[in-house]
Amino acid sequence: MNAVVVYYSRYGATEKYARWIAEELGADLIPAGKCRLRDLEPYDTIVYGGGIYSGGIRGVELITKNWYKGLSEKRVFCFGVGITIEEEANRKQAMEINFGKRFVTDAEEDKGRPEAADPGLKELFRVKLLPIPCWFLPGAFDPSSLRRFDKGVMKLVRKMMADDPANAKILEYIDRGCDLVDKSRIGEIVAAAKDGCEDK
Repeated sequence: MNAVVVYYSRYGATEKYARWIAEELGADLIPAGKCRLRDLEPYDTIVYGGGIYSGGIRGVELITKNWYKGLSEKRVFCFGVGITIEEEANRKQAMEINFGKRFVTDAEEDKGRPEAADPGLKELFRVKLLPIPCWFLPGAFDPSSLRRFDKGVMKLVRKMMADDPANAKILEYIDRGCDLVDKSRIGEIVAAAKDGCEDK
């Protein structure tokens, strides 16, 4: 297996996971800011990880925008890191935000389908997910380390969440900080990346 782990980490939690995964796989490790599509060409297995901000996995466009430029022919895995990922609704929303493609206009693999010649509106606007496995891992949050812009964003987020009792735990994380990073959570990612590659 010729593998690489690419990561975007703003405050450190994603980098921890990326380093652990790279160690387990014997993979190269590249910060997303120093990685371009051409840098991924030598690898058959790619793991991408990024922090989750407003549902988006930071920097995942490196994978999704280049999916039909050769990456679909490789073994690609993604992970997102955040403090709200334990809620199933949040994970589902994140999958659609990061990997959702409009059914006919964006999905190359659907060309040639009988329905594609004359799709109805329902088909045109149905979201289809790119076939990229993605895991969501618990992150960390330290209010005292936030940059000015992020402080403003979190203040707005807190205000929006304050009226819903279901958000009590997240609000506590925002107010007091938390460190939920758990090395054991990388197990499934490592196993998936190794699957079928033991002799390669």
